[in-house]
Amino acid sequence: MKTLVLIGSRRKNGSTATKAQQLAHTLDPSGQQTTVHFVDDLKVAPCCGCNYCRKIAGCSQKDDAEEVIQEIIGSEAVIIASPVYFGTLSGQMKILCDRLYPLYRGGGKSLISGKKLYLVYTQHSNCDTYSEVRKANEDYLFRFLGFDLVKTVVVGSDGEKSY
Repeated sequence: MKTLVLIGSRRKNGSTATKAQQLAHTLDPSGQQTTVHFVDDLKVAPCCGCNYCRKIAGCSQKDDAEEVIQEIIGSEAVIIASPVYFGTLSGQMKILCDRLYPLYRGGGKSLISGKKLYLVYTQHSNCDTYSEVRKANEDYLFRFLGFDLVKTVVVGSDGEKSY
């Protein structure tokens, strides 16, 4: 399965990257159709709120977010993996997610409607901690963008939980 992995941790061999790549291996055992990006290695500016993407498909800012958007469109599945900082996605991942707004075309229409999404969170607390924040991200960010959330994996101090 053509899979895009977006990792919001700077630690290339840390628990977030390890769990995301394990999941990617289950979706694409050969690894030949998997692309992995460490978000920190990308040049992605914060959304400037210009609404260019509401008028014209695309973004006024020309950086690596454009490539990521095209890769999301071209993939069968997307894995978004992030350590949990202050209850939510890492700053690097949040900036990239804000820049995915051009995928949403308004009126409930999305360029990625039904695209399979897998979320991976790692945290130094119990797996159930921050569940309400994850639910808000799932509803107000990822489902809003049109993703079909297939699975969420949380790796915490008490083990691993999937739902």
